[in-house]
Amino acid sequence: MMGGGKTVLGREWFAACADFYKRQARDKPEDLGARFEDYFATSRLHATDIAILLASKTTEQISDEEFAQEVAALLTRMETFGQELQTSFTDPSCFIKTFPLAPPPSEDDITDFRDPNFCYADDYFTMNFVLIDFWAIELMFRYQLSMAQPNQPPPQILGELAFRKAKMMEAVQYCSQGPPGAILGTQASLGITSLFLPKDQKHTYWCRTKFALMERLGYVLPSHSFHPLFT
Repeated sequence: MMGGGKTVLGREWFAACADFYKRQARDKPEDLGARFEDYFATSRLHATDIAILLASKTTEQISDEEFAQEVAALLTRMETFGQELQTSFTDPSCFIKTFPLAPPPSEDDITDFRDPNFCYADDYFTMNFVLIDFWAIELMFRYQLSMAQPNQPPPQILGELAFRKAKMMEAVQYCSQGPPGAILGTQASLGITSLFLPKDQKHTYWCRTKFALMERLGYVLPSHSFHPLFT
């Protein structure tokens, strides 16, 4: 998606995976693991379709009219899927209510990660990674679309998605119910999140501390990486 190229594997591979896990979720309605695999596979299929569509546009294999139609269809699919994710588990007991590892509230907080109806708990904890991955795909897609319209201001939703992802990262970091180092499961989203947060001192400091935390826990930034936060 970032490079503008197609996937190495063909779409049929991702479609087969998505279909398999959807059948698993249908046949095992009480199996949370099957539900989560279904969600992950569906997100990957969306990402695949986005990559294929953007590559087709870059290589001029699709007309502007066809591109606009495909974009509209993909956005509708993603909005429908996003709504499904948001409404899958809504019982208040599914969510983490306290964050014992968090520091006291301060003016340096950039999110309300202590929200008692946001971060999933116990057997539902994997849902937090499902959501943050889906938000990353949506953020990248909408960003690519904004790049294709240079005369238009970036849509407000880019910042909203970035803050939503930052909120989940903090909730996962400061709760006590996930596996040790659970925030490492969000590291792939940190780079794109940092690009769309405000560029003031408070938010820049937040990003720097999160990159440092990831590296300390075991994720090492590639030596050839370049990021404006470190210049």
